[in-house]
Amino acid sequence: MMSAEMEEVHDSMAVAIAERYLTDAVKNFHDWGARYAAPENEIVDLLDEEEASVRLIEIILEYAKETEDALLRSGAAFDTNFTYATAIRLTEDGGVHSVRGVKLSSDRLGWSVVELSITTVRRIAYFCRQRLLFDRIRVYAQLVHYFNELRGHLEDAVGRFPGEYFSGFAMAIELLAREVGEYWLLCGGRGDSQWAAVKQDQGAS
Repeated sequence: MMSAEMEEVHDSMAVAIAERYLTDAVKNFHDWGARYAAPENEIVDLLDEEEASVRLIEIILEYAKETEDALLRSGAAFDTNFTYATAIRLTEDGGVHSVRGVKLSSDRLGWSVVELSITTVRRIAYFCRQRLLFDRIRVYAQLVHYFNELRGHLEDAVGRFPGEYFSGFAMAIELLAREVGEYWLLCGGRGDSQWAAVKQDQGAS
């Protein structure tokens, strides 16, 4: 079992990683948070998706903590353990649905594909509402990272970032910026002023 002191070190590392991913993403996406409401402002019925969503969140947390472990152990971490892939699944009416996103694998929980869309971000955020602040930061940081990396892959492959990803990317950035801001407010630090200022600058540009 992790000691309280070690847990605090991991939590601080989670925030540092989140801020790095957030800074990198904002450099590449200049319209975040402009038009997309946070998930809790939307009326959605997601209870039938709870089991799959909770499992996906747990897998994402595993990846986040593996990155923290690597950085604390050796000072470097590489994104060699996830890939972009297409999965297909049967639907209730006997059809086949395809999902394009990030494939994650867990020895304990199996594999899953994070479809990079606003629906996925909204669903994950809905089931993260009662999670600890640091776990919300970890999950949203991973989502921002996945979207940002996919942007690079798609632009290299087809020369553009398809419009259907924009809203999900924007919401993921908004959620992460808000949670990082909450962390700093609780610490009595700079609060969310850094990311609020970035958003204000973008609105003026």
